[in-house]
Amino acid sequence: MADDPSSEPALDVDSLSFEQAFQRLGELAESLDAGGLTLSDATDRYEQGMVLVHRCNQLLEAAELKITNLKDSYSRGPNDQGGQDPDDPDADEPPQDELLL
Repeated sequence: MADDPSSEPALDVDSLSFEQAFQRLGELAESLDAGGLTLSDATDRYEQGMVLVHRCNQLLEAAELKITNLKDSYSRGPNDQGGQDPDDPDADEPPQDELLL
């Protein structure tokens, strides 16, 4: 049975890209949904799936951190303006509540 995940050699999950891990997770979910597995096979696939979910979460967190760092470095800009848009005409004006004083 070529599509049997349990007959395949163990994957090095840490070397998988997000797309590879997600695709493999989908395959495992489909095989579980199809049914006809022994309890042992279903449990093994569930365990493999949880490892893949953990890998996907690691990769998503790393991507989120990278995006956050890029946004932070971009918002500081070359003159470290702290997120102010140099093209914003209202950037130098104080907030409205300070004008009421």
